[in-house]
This record gives sequence, structure tokens and C-alpha cells, in this order.
Amino acid sequence: MKVVIVGGVAGGASAAARLRRLDEKAEIVMLERGPYISFANCGLPYYIGGEIKKKSALTLQTPQSFKSRFNVDVRVNSEVTKIDRAAPAVTVREAGGRTYAETYDKLLIATGAAPLVPNLPGLDGGSVYTLRNIPDTL
Repeated sequence: MKVVIVGGVAGGASAAARLRRLDEKAEIVMLERGPYISFANCGLPYYIGGEIKKKSALTLQTPQSFKSRFNVDVRVNSEVTKIDRAAPAVTVREAGGRTYAETYDKLLIATGAAPLVPNLPGLDGGSVYTLRNIPDTL
């Protein structure tokens, strides 16, 4: 069985690790749009505030460590742009612009959320920020 997981932060990484424990033979591909997987969201304000000094303390796993520990094919900077349920396959766009189709037997979508900034006067002046991930932090 081949499982494709869209999203590699909390939900996607946890699901991949759990799936591996349930099925040692499954082929698992985790696709993450951003450059980081399985990072410590709760630590982001502490990094900004200087209590956490090293950026590396925020990253719990890397694609390489996740592969080594759980045998999951992790692809960062890989955005799923289309789901073709009839194929079944997802279309993936890499950061460099290359696109390809990735087939699956099972698909799990764990994309998280995007911050909502209300349309209020004064919010567009460059002094309001959202904090959801490591790039936002940096």
C-alpha cells in the first residue's frame, strides 16, 4: 500500500510516524510545501524573544532524520496543486518549478491552516505580523 500525506508539520508527521508503526511495509510519501517538517510551533515566540537561542532547537526532525527513523520519503518545498481522485494521483510542484504526478492508494491531507488577518484600518502598515511557521519567525 502506498500512502501520500500532504503536509509535513504536526498532523502529517504524526500520521506518518503512526502509520509506520502500524504497517512496516507501507510506502509512505510525505509532501510539505515549506522547507521544514515537524517543528516546534510553541517554541517560535521563545525564539523571537531570545529565550531559545538556536534555530536548530525548533526543528524536531529533518527529512533525513525522518527517513532514517521511520522510512518515510519526505519531500520539502513540494506543493500539491491538484488531486485527481480518478487516477488516483496528486500533482506536485517543486520549488524549482518542475511538476510531476505522484500516485497513491490512500491520501491523507494534513495541510493545517493559514492565519486570517482581518481587514481593519492600520493593519496594512507593516507593523502587524502572523506567526505560524519557521519562515514567519525568521
